[in-house]
Amino acid sequence: MIIDSRENSKLSNNVIMLANKARVEVERKFIEVGDYISNSICIEAKSVSDFYYSVKEKRMFNQISNMEDNYDNCILVIHGKLSELGTHLRVDHTVLTKMKRRMLGAMSAITLSTKTKVLWVPSHKDAAEFIVACFYNEDREVDLSKMLPKKKRTDDVRVDLLIQIKGITQEKAKLLLEKYGSLANITKSDVKSLMTVEKIGKITATKILEALNDEKEVSY
Repeated sequence: MIIDSRENSKLSNNVIMLANKARVEVERKFIEVGDYISNSICIEAKSVSDFYYSVKEKRMFNQISNMEDNYDNCILVIHGKLSELGTHLRVDHTVLTKMKRRMLGAMSAITLSTKTKVLWVPSHKDAAEFIVACFYNEDREVDLSKMLPKKKRTDDVRVDLLIQIKGITQEKAKLLLEKYGSLANITKSDVKSLMTVEKIGKITATKILEALNDEKEVSY
């Protein structure tokens, strides 16, 4: 991990301390883009107030553009509570509310309109832990398939196909197959016939026929 030599704050000090504990190598030198970088990661860290004024002065999106031009993984870490925004200014509640809205609006715009990931944490200590974790896990392979919940499957492929249709449970799929015998026969049926199957109503029957017969893409 390379830390910008101009970074001298509680955050950077915590990052260095935690990095040493995690055995993440740290180097300090001047960085033109970002605050914490590696070959593929670029993290820009800002306090709530710093972020707000970067947005107000129209510097934030330029920084993000520069990050994305140079790195594959760009992250904006914002630390602090909204209550800290404008604490050094004498502003009334109305003005403070507008400041908060501008900040939250900018965060949503960055999330929706750029490739940069936005993380907002309550304190610089949390930010430091996250930053170190990013570099600690940078070269580690993570098999997400082991973490994702497994989809329920049965021993009958026909049932598995039917339960993909909205409103069809395993129980309903088995009742349909019990009555019609095959997917082909279900396909040839009509709404009125399908409604004779227990727990199948008109809406569900219509969805079944649409899914099995429609030539266009069917989505829910």
